[in-house]
Amino acid sequence: MKTKNKKGQFYFLAVIALASVFVGLVTLRNSSSYPHVSNIVNEKDEINTEISYLFDYFSNEQVSNQNEILGNFSNNYIQKLGKNKDILFMFGNGTSLELFANKLNSTSLLIDNGSGDEEVTDYGAFNKSYTLSNSTFNVTLDGNLYLFKFYEGQNLYYLMKYDYNNQTFVIKG
Repeated sequence: MKTKNKKGQFYFLAVIALASVFVGLVTLRNSSSYPHVSNIVNEKDEINTEISYLFDYFSNEQVSNQNEILGNFSNNYIQKLGKNKDILFMFGNGTSLELFANKLNSTSLLIDNGSGDEEVTDYGAFNKSYTLSNSTFNVTLDGNLYLFKFYEGQNLYYLMKYDYNNQTFVIKG
């Protein structure tokens, strides 16, 4: 009888071990991984950190060419993130706004600076200036509305849209 108990214990442990291996393989196989998402999230964190450093610099120094610096910043990140994405950087104070963007040919982009929607027909890398009639700036990107509020002083926002593996990702900051 002792032999049967040891034999039963052996089979029981073998079944548990096989079940653990099976569950481990199924879990590993079913987990989805989007390596590009972690890269973009890292880029978003980097952009947010750089924006913070820029505004700290602006507040501690007498900088007369803030729009030029922010324009260069925007263009550098548009180049770095790639021309295969819709990328918009919007900056300005409560009355004026600069838009630095990269727009794909197939993208629909509408801008509302307070006086109604205006279609942006430019594509590729471009920049435009707007006068704000109120403190909000609305962007409609491929039918999706994004609202931005501009406060007194310098403001900087960004919006990125890209497709990967038949899915659309949007990052707003």
